[in-house]
Amino acid sequence: MILRNGEIRDGPVALKPPPSRSTHLDPMMKYAIQALTALAAVLGVGLTLAPAGDLPQLATGDIVFQKTTTSASDAIMLASSSQYTHVGLVEINKAGKPVVIEAVGPVREVPLDAWIKKGNGRLVTIKRLKGLTEDQAKQAVASARQYLGRPYDHYFYETRDQIYCSELVYAAFKDGPGLTVGKEEKVRDLNIDTSAAQKLIQQRWKTHPLCKSKGAQSFKACYDLILDQTLVTPASIARDPQVELVYTSFGWGAE
Repeated sequence: MILRNGEIRDGPVALKPPPSRSTHLDPMMKYAIQALTALAAVLGVGLTLAPAGDLPQLATGDIVFQKTTTSASDAIMLASSSQYTHVGLVEINKAGKPVVIEAVGPVREVPLDAWIKKGNGRLVTIKRLKGLTEDQAKQAVASARQYLGRPYDHYFYETRDQIYCSELVYAAFKDGPGLTVGKEEKVRDLNIDTSAAQKLIQQRWKTHPLCKSKGAQSFKACYDLILDQTLVTPASIARDPQVELVYTSFGWGAE
């Protein structure tokens, strides 16, 4: 099943998806769909990525999403109720080839095909900011490139001395063409009451820069500070009504 420009393709049949499908899903139904999608990806059933040559023509400024298998992936997926745990910014280089600028530690540039291969099940979603001009796209990429070599931010903290994937994309558009893509959310507003999220916080709170700067000596004191921390998730960028779907091999319920 491949979605391209709003159409679902399964063999020779093309169907239009129902309107506003994600907003009408019951939360439990959405989790069930996400679980089935993830299982299908692992088993390679019906949701495999089409050959790279079948991808639509990409443009500088496109945004690509995937699910990774890092230690934080499950926490991010459950906290944001989305299969998307990693995001990058596309640039068409001088050779006419698409590359992805991503924050993985350090921020780097990688060919699109290599980027896709490292995602879970090689699934990928491509989205595009509506009305984005060529100059704005170049400004966003130039802004992202300023962070090349910057370490990865394992704490998802607001400072830019270290940076995480969705923060990089958010900053690229905000500081480049002055566009807000995605939104800042407080940690307390996400679903962090999961074993994956709690385990991650337990592992990292003692070295968290916010807690260190505020002198938090206990887990509770640090946790209270973390709850008020703001961050940008890959899901918030994907759900932004300003972006439109160009291509996906995820299937239903990814975001």
